[in-house]
Amino acid sequence: MNHWTQRRRLLAGLVAALSLLVHLKGIRAPLLDYHFHRQVNTASIARNYWREARPIHRPRVDWEGPEDRMAATELPVQTWLYGKLWPLFGLGESWGRILSTAASALTAFFLFLLFERELGTESAFYGAALFCLLPVEIYFGRTVQPEACALLGVVSALYFWERALAPGRPLWPWAISVFSAFVAVGLKLPYAYVLIPLAALTWRRLGRGTLLDARLWLAGLLAMGGVFAWYRYAGAGVYVVPTHSGEFWRILGYRRTLYFAQFLVFSRFLEIIATYGGTVLFFFGARELLWRRRDAFWLAWLGGVFFHLLALGEYGHSHDYTCLPLAPVAAGLMGVGLRLLMERARAAISPSWALSGVFLLVASIPAHAALRIAHWYRQGFDYLSRAGEAAAAVSRPGDLFFTSCMAPSVALYYLDRRGWSDDLASQLPANALAAIAQKRLAGARFLAVEKKGAWAQPDGALWKDLRSRSQPVWDDGRLAIFRL
Repeated sequence: MNHWTQRRRLLAGLVAALSLLVHLKGIRAPLLDYHFHRQVNTASIARNYWREARPIHRPRVDWEGPEDRMAATELPVQTWLYGKLWPLFGLGESWGRILSTAASALTAFFLFLLFERELGTESAFYGAALFCLLPVEIYFGRTVQPEACALLGVVSALYFWERALAPGRPLWPWAISVFSAFVAVGLKLPYAYVLIPLAALTWRRLGRGTLLDARLWLAGLLAMGGVFAWYRYAGAGVYVVPTHSGEFWRILGYRRTLYFAQFLVFSRFLEIIATYGGTVLFFFGARELLWRRRDAFWLAWLGGVFFHLLALGEYGHSHDYTCLPLAPVAAGLMGVGLRLLMERARAAISPSWALSGVFLLVASIPAHAALRIAHWYRQGFDYLSRAGEAAAAVSRPGDLFFTSCMAPSVALYYLDRRGWSDDLASQLPANALAAIAQKRLAGARFLAVEKKGAWAQPDGALWKDLRSRSQPVWDDGRLAIFRL
């Protein structure tokens, strides 16, 4: 038993602690940083769970008029738990980031356990630690989105499935794996790619017997059947995420698939997944596991993730967080690459110099991350900083608002009011005024706008029109509220 194996518990704890550490930045910050729209949607639905004590199968939106309406959203496991935690310790919306951070720490922990069974303790520690330092994981591992919890489901499914294939085929890890896969795909439908590496694990252990393995087919039936049932049920609600085939086709586009493929490899992979230094480690690890060993599981895991990213088409190209599933498999290969380089460095003529070079290569990964994603943490929509105070000063809780904001939930969430939203500033003045009149007839009593563009004082076209009719009831120089 070498010193790596003797210290495995300490190493697992260090990996989890490293994950927690890198995700502390901005843990209590408002949700108005990068990908604010998706984060606020999640928080808004969670807040409704808290205030109205709704059961888990009743997610509601409050940005489509006077009544809370059923949300056509993914499996609401995370948002429901988020809502239940909301009032504890006065942390409120911060629980969303805390949940994602905790999920990321557990993901790193289970990655260590999975990598250890696959690659040995040393490579497992390197791979799991490097996973925590990859740019896409550092940022999206703590955002208020389903990604972090869904990725935990993927890694948990792989780890427990591998254990369920042990001699005797124990049932309890099989059950945990199936539930984890259900949660992962339920939270993020494209994560159905997890079925590919799960099947590859089975093939590696059972060979042709995989085709007749009842547990494999039953696992797929239970996990995907549960996801299908939820989407069938939630599809009757107000659009939050696609739940119908037509909605999926509208956000996908395959005319530029070759461009997306090269962009994924030469931009996303180098810049926000592995980083430039990490790509060197990835190369050595991939050469060992994919080329020399031809390991079916690792080939299927990496290939499955790439296939799912290309299947996302235009949507995947436009949303950075879609490439988060590449982080764990890339980190595993990087861990193998780092171990191989460490072995070569120790055997070099000048091991101290060689080890220094390897250390600099590893250090370049967090340095790259710090430089590449620093701007993602910047807060936007500063005009909403006093929105709740403003709404409370001029209106009652039941009053409906119409807001000029391209993201339907954002302004209403910070005003803490129900109502509607539209990107009025991008419309022709006549169309915007017609929309305002329509919402006034529907029951909107106030209009909230950011004072810029068409609403800029004194020459904005829409500002001049509304200002000629009445004084704003709130105007702090950034946010203006008019009574309709």
